[in-house]
Amino acid sequence: MTLKCALRAWTVPMAQVRRSHDGIRGMIAKSRFHRGDLLICVPLAHCYFPHASRDPHRLRRWNRSALFPEAQFWLRQLSPDAPDARVSLCASVSTENNKVLTLTLSPVEAALAVSVALRYFWRNVVMLKDREGSGRPALGPARFRPADLYLHSLPMEEYISYGLEGPYFSDVEDEANVHSNIEQIAWNLRDCILSHAPQEEYTFYDAHPSELDATLLAAIYVIRARLLRMTAFFEEEKAPDRVTSVIAPIVDLLNHSSTDYTCAACMSIPKRAVVVRAVRDIDFGEELTLDYRAAARQRKNKKQKTLGISDLEEEEDGWEPRYLFSAKDA
Repeated sequence: MTLKCALRAWTVPMAQVRRSHDGIRGMIAKSRFHRGDLLICVPLAHCYFPHASRDPHRLRRWNRSALFPEAQFWLRQLSPDAPDARVSLCASVSTENNKVLTLTLSPVEAALAVSVALRYFWRNVVMLKDREGSGRPALGPARFRPADLYLHSLPMEEYISYGLEGPYFSDVEDEANVHSNIEQIAWNLRDCILSHAPQEEYTFYDAHPSELDATLLAAIYVIRARLLRMTAFFEEEKAPDRVTSVIAPIVDLLNHSSTDYTCAACMSIPKRAVVVRAVRDIDFGEELTLDYRAAARQRKNKKQKTLGISDLEEEEDGWEPRYLFSAKDA
């Protein structure tokens, strides 16, 4: 079973291959497509919306995705209104310029990072054999085909093998401080995992502390790099269109291109799906790419027209860690 079938998604014929010049995996077209053609349609039931609402209850309701069954448990534990001790998803460090750099993860991002990290830890680090019928409970997250297939599509091995003390070579200032913030949040998530782990699972976590830390750290980077900003289209005359954050399987396999991109993505509320269409004619074998800045740029243009602002500062390239090198080389 493929990830597409497991998610009941629809895609045109495409394949994932590695670029010859940098080794990055990308999706290429296996046929010729015309401008406006539907390329990908992923049900919202398998997507996540990290910033859907500031209200914890509404945020959990919007993120009852069927992709990771265990994510709902971690979302409850990591929400501001958690019944147990609140887990800090915010970290700050002082810079050499006497400034304070703060990084905050949404509860949804944190819950997904924990879900990805634990599945990877039990499948690829501990690698226990199935114990069905042995009379003993299985350890770690229960096997679930869509979640396991999605985990396989994530570049966890690459992130861990590169080493995340220097995740990418970038001109962005205070890069090391951002990494320190992510480390602090990863430690908080580790403490949360240990506090909720059964004794038998705790023994394995305690026996592999460095592997658990590295896996959590990599999972945070991977999830943050899969967060796409796109326009959400509502029904006519009911609500204005707005920009929102989405983590959409399959769609997040498309790489960024700031100039000659081939696709555009949006969230369609009436269709209950994330939809990707061709913005120009696409040749056979051409890579399918998105402009990750498109939604933010449209929003800035609206502000410029409304407020008369002629020069707005470019947003930080938060998606850079996806490639482990600078945006200038993407």
